[in-house]
Amino acid sequence: MLSRRHDLQTRLMRAYTLLLGSLLLLIWVSGLLYFFEWERAEMRQSTLSAATMLATQSSAALMFGDQEVLRENLATTRNIEGIRWAVIVPTKVDVPLPVIIHGENPGDIHDILRRMGNRADRVSLQELVVRAPIVHRDEVRGELLLSVDLRDEMAGFLRVVASTLLLLAVGFLTGRWLFQRIVHSIVAPLDELIRLTSDVARQARADAALEDLPRPATEYADEVGKLADAFNQMLDSIIRHDMQMRDQAGRLVQLVEDLRSLSARMRAIREEERTRISHEIHDELGQRLTSLKYDIARIGGDDVGGQLSGQIDDLIRAVRIISWELRPSVLDSLGLVAAIEWQAQDFARRIGIRCSVDLPEEEPVLPKEMATDLFRIFQELLTNVSRHARAGRVDAILELTESTLHLDVKDDGCGIRELDHSRPSLGLLGVRERLERWGGRIDIGPADPDAENVGTRIRIEIPLGTARTRLEAAQ
Repeated sequence: MLSRRHDLQTRLMRAYTLLLGSLLLLIWVSGLLYFFEWERAEMRQSTLSAATMLATQSSAALMFGDQEVLRENLATTRNIEGIRWAVIVPTKVDVPLPVIIHGENPGDIHDILRRMGNRADRVSLQELVVRAPIVHRDEVRGELLLSVDLRDEMAGFLRVVASTLLLLAVGFLTGRWLFQRIVHSIVAPLDELIRLTSDVARQARADAALEDLPRPATEYADEVGKLADAFNQMLDSIIRHDMQMRDQAGRLVQLVEDLRSLSARMRAIREEERTRISHEIHDELGQRLTSLKYDIARIGGDDVGGQLSGQIDDLIRAVRIISWELRPSVLDSLGLVAAIEWQAQDFARRIGIRCSVDLPEEEPVLPKEMATDLFRIFQELLTNVSRHARAGRVDAILELTESTLHLDVKDDGCGIRELDHSRPSLGLLGVRERLERWGGRIDIGPADPDAENVGTRIRIEIPLGTARTRLEAAQ
């Protein structure tokens, strides 16, 4: 009945109903029993006193057989309220006398005496019968029986029962209403606390502002109310702290966005500077070295000219390599697919690791900045393989769908643990920074999911719609 599945107010009201109802019922039953026994005892005592007095007055008349006096004596019982009949039963007299009856016919008197036995009275719901011995000169000469009708007394008792029951019901309902108000005054602050706590949790899950929470409109002065006030003060502190944290988080997000914009701008400037320097080295320095080679061949001897010409050729090749490493001209002239293929061949030639690429047949139409970032990402992934993977083979796949661009680079090296890429190197940080500009993401995992620490697979994914939106916003 008082299970924890019910709320506090329900349990208190049920406890009140059980305890107070049981107490009132006990008091009512005890009072009724006392009243019933007290009323019956008082009536029995008064009737027995009247019967004893009447028996004393009738002792001489019974001794002398004066029936007329005996009847007159019995007739005086009409003054006793509720008397149904009165009977004098001679038991030991010198003159034979019949049983003298006044009032209703009681029926078989000897049967009544037999059932009473030695008792001075007999009580039922409808009738009280008392007996008093008629004594003359210390010898019992007969018995006097009086019968009192208890039906009116029982009806009055039932009226008392109904009245007290009605009063108890009214008192119980009134007390229950008052107790319910008291319980509500105790539980109401707790309900406010529960509501506020639930709202705080809901706002936190929704990542909404806590200052928008409704506050309780009622103030309470008891201990529970003080608890509610303390909770409100705590909530105010949390709201102030939350607002400060949100403000700091907003400033931090703005700072991160500014740093990313600055980083993107610095990368763009660096690529432009690389392109400019690459062109100047390739064009200016290459042309001058070629002219110098021809001048030396014209004015120098065969031995000296040949030796210097060879050195100048080596210098021209070095200038071309530096120019290509700064900015491959194939990226600007032929596009991303050709640049990735050239980078894979150059990587295999220089590092000695086989590198195969699977590229689209047609050049994808991409913004120049995105193509540059993808080429630099591919360069960085190959650099990581050469430094850390101890691999013998690298496979790269470039795929372009209507909405997404994918670049997969897989090696058969020693693999990368989760701890390693949870704290990435500066190279992977640069990769993530370039992808962040275009709304892309990187996924690092084992090349073979069924084998442990065998190879690494890095999957780059860029949604083209998001990339175009960010590019337009940047412009």
